Amino acid sequence: MTATSSIALKVPFKEKDEAKSLGARWNPEGKNWYVPEGVDAAPFEKWVDHAATTMTTKATAPTTTKQRDHATQAENALPANVDMDDINAMLRDAYEISDDD
Repeated sequence: MTATSSIALKVPFKEKDEAKSLGARWNPEGKNWYVPEGVDAAPFEKWVDHAATTMTTKATAPTTTKQRDHATQAENALPANVDMDDINAMLRDAYEISDDD
C-alpha cells in the first residue's frame, strides 16, 4: 500500500535507524517520524500512529452530519473583529426595504 499522504509514526528512539533505512522521514517541527507520500507504508505498520492519523482525518474530513454542520457554521461565522455597529449595519442593509417595492 503506497501512502497517498504523509502517515504519522511513533518510532522508539532505538528503532529510528531502522525506520530511516526503510524511508521514514523526521519532521523537526512536529518532532515525529512519518512515511512520506508515495512510499510503501506496509513496512511501517508496527509504528503507525493511529491516534494521530485518526485526528488528522477527523480534522480534515468531517464524517458525521453534526461535524459537517459545525464546520459549515465555522466557515460562515463572522470575523472576531466585527463589532456590534458593523453587525447592525449588515442587518439593516440585509432587511432594508427599497423604495421600488
